[in-house]
Amino acid sequence: MSLNLTKATGTDYFLTKELLVALLVLLVTLVLFILWKKSRATKSDVLLVGLCDSGKTALFSYLSFNKPIQSFMSQVENIAEYKSKKSLLRLVDIPGHERVFPKYWEMYKMNCKGVMFVIDSETVQTNICDVAELLYRILTDDTIQSNKVKIMIVCNKQDKLMAKGAEVIKTLLENELDTLKLTKMSQLESIDGKKNKSLLGRKKKHFDFSHCPMPVEFAEIISACQDVVLEPVVNWLEKMQ
Repeated sequence: MSLNLTKATGTDYFLTKELLVALLVLLVTLVLFILWKKSRATKSDVLLVGLCDSGKTALFSYLSFNKPIQSFMSQVENIAEYKSKKSLLRLVDIPGHERVFPKYWEMYKMNCKGVMFVIDSETVQTNICDVAELLYRILTDDTIQSNKVKIMIVCNKQDKLMAKGAEVIKTLLENELDTLKLTKMSQLESIDGKKNKSLLGRKKKHFDFSHCPMPVEFAEIISACQDVVLEPVVNWLEKMQ
């Protein structure tokens, strides 16, 4: 009888230990899930980026205040709340000047839920190298990729006579980014002598926006004082949650 009691007690102890371990694992998982949800919930910034004179501030103004504000080359960010149907967002208009952009980009990208990359559709072909260089920096950013931040490439100033459409701009960017990708890879290989993985897109494949780990959309808008057309951007923001 005593032998059986000892075996039973040992079995109960083993089962109790297993149960405690299982409960501990469940508790840790629950805590991590809550922290993950909280982290996602706190990401509420939508960053407006682009070269100077792309129309970023005009777009920011209409989205935030439904009216134009005086636009000039700013050295600091503009911030305003945007209330969509699903969530409360914070719009951050980041200065486009190359000397101050890195500072504000690093400051706000960690809390970023979406990026609106604003392009002047009239001058994009002339400035394609600078546009692609800035876009490359965003698309290859570790934080943006790991968080799968939504990106909308906003083809602004569609009212201009020489403005390029979204499809044309998409093709121009893909070609330029493909060239830039190869250049960056060659530079890295020459530095460390090793064969590096592609920083953008797929290896040995011509770059296509569908290769990005995050969703990338295109939209055509007009953010000028007359005949404002912002529906594609507004619809995109409304889907944020």
